[in-house]
Amino acid sequence: MMRKIRKYTTLGISLIILIIPMFLGIYIEYLFLHDLNLFVILILIFSLLILLLIGKLIGIYGYDSESIEKMKKHDVIDVMINKDNRIRLWLFFPIIMIIEELIFRYYIIGFLLNQLDLEVIFAILISSLIFSLYHVHTWFAYKNLRILLIYLGYSFLLGLFNGCILLTLGIFPCVGIHSALAMYFYYSIYKKYFKIAN
Repeated sequence: MMRKIRKYTTLGISLIILIIPMFLGIYIEYLFLHDLNLFVILILIFSLLILLLIGKLIGIYGYDSESIEKMKKHDVIDVMINKDNRIRLWLFFPIIMIIEELIFRYYIIGFLLNQLDLEVIFAILISSLIFSLYHVHTWFAYKNLRILLIYLGYSFLLGLFNGCILLTLGIFPCVGIHSALAMYFYYSIYKKYFKIAN
């Protein structure tokens, strides 16, 4: 219990620390809508549909019985299965999504574009690669190569998509899209493999 309290306290403090520079005007240009036209909207919609389709296919075909058994330990799926401690789902899950988007989109892309003066495509690719590699932590949680590869691949694609979202719509839609796609992804796994058992 004490370990979870420390974990959630650390998340809250991290979020506050990450938000403070925004009030000081750091990369403020990435907060809101930028460069939007019909072509951009169509590409974003198409990309979102592709991500949803890939997520659905991963949920259906990506996991074997061993990896599904290990996914029961994931915080979101555990809450869905056991229907307890929903504060993890409705408070701390969104906080994690906000922290990830602030670090991997807002600050890293902002730094790569503004301080290192990289081209947009390279900034998005580097940020997506870093975001993908961050998900190596799933190996330590599950010790399953299939889960690791799914997380690495899907997070890279999500990073590419949300990098484009950041530069067109701003950081807030990035957080919403990341949260919605992740919840859809976990709910698809829960629905296919665990809902009947409940």
